Amino acid sequence: MRSRKSYILGVLLLVAVVAAMMFAVACGGDEPTEEPSAAATSATDIATQILGQAPTGQAKTIIDAGTMSVNNDPKYPPQSSIDEATGELVGFDVDVANKVGEILGLDVTFVDYKFEQILTDVNQGRYDVSIGSMTITDERLAKVDMTEPYYYTPAGIIVKEGGTQIAGVEDLAGKKVGAAAGTTYYQWLEENSDADIVVYDTDASMFPDLAQDTGRIAFGFTAVPTAIEAIRQGQPFELSGDPLYYEDLAFAIKKGEADWLALLNYAIQQMHEDGSLTAMSEKWYAGVDLTQKAQ
Repeated sequence: MRSRKSYILGVLLLVAVVAAMMFAVACGGDEPTEEPSAAATSATDIATQILGQAPTGQAKTIIDAGTMSVNNDPKYPPQSSIDEATGELVGFDVDVANKVGEILGLDVTFVDYKFEQILTDVNQGRYDVSIGSMTITDERLAKVDMTEPYYYTPAGIIVKEGGTQIAGVEDLAGKKVGAAAGTTYYQWLEENSDADIVVYDTDASMFPDLAQDTGRIAFGFTAVPTAIEAIRQGQPFELSGDPLYYEDLAFAIKKGEADWLALLNYAIQQMHEDGSLTAMSEKWYAGVDLTQKAQ
């Protein structure tokens, strides 16, 4: 028969063990772990280790399905386009999306919705995430949640080869300048210039008017990498003046999905740290690393 003293000591030890276990459980969801272990082979295991808890909300739905649907407009090379030889979707944003899927243990399916509809479509659940070089703005953040930046891009003016070189935005006053609908380029021109803005569905639909000198526009406003890619593919353009500003680009998701946002931010951090984002940028942007913000 145990003594009263040993009994009391045993009870105290049991209480201490239970308290320690309860503390560990209570603290388990405070911070994501730094990196899933090699034993985390399923999307659920990976997500749980990243979050420090089982995924909830939209993240759980996506993880349970094992697939994330990604909106990616294929009319923005080199970010995204259809390879004419293979018919496959290719580009910087395509590679980024596939790498995110690899990190999170998810298959990736691509859907095509218009860029200007993203703020509505993503909240209606038409896809899980937009990975399409969207600029972070206060207006957009009021409607969707956006990740940390995954790369940065300068915005510049293009002209037909031999066209007018501008010294600054003031030189666009009264001039016809093309910009794609729903883009920050259009918004920036509205707020910062006296240009006569001509709106197009996409950059690609703007290029023929500029290349053929139809008189509809004298300038185009777009991402410098998009302009460089168009020139590389034989369009008769050149950049006019220095970039007018720089943009932080991010993924967009449905508002209020904290776990899904945390998983995507984790994937972006991993791509920054392991150099894969830099490699993808240099692959698609003629050796230029756009993943580091210009000072």
